[in-house]
Amino acid sequence: MPHRADGVSEDDLPEDYRRILQVVAGAEDQPVMTRQVCEALGMDTRPQQTEPMRGKLKRLANRGWLHRTPSGRYGPP
Repeated sequence: MPHRADGVSEDDLPEDYRRILQVVAGAEDQPVMTRQVCEALGMDTRPQQTEPMRGKLKRLANRGWLHRTPSGRYGPP
């Protein structure tokens, strides 16, 4: 997955990551929890489902696509 930079768009991301960004963007200006992203994508909210999602959210935040709050919620950069 590419880092966010000039000339790199959401279209350069894999489909599952684009869907995550859409969920976060549609959260009405409130950072979301991992569980909320899973629910919005129709996934189970048990730990075996939320932990891989948490990893994807962290990856997006580390590469500049999302902002991670100190409380572990995610919002637009």
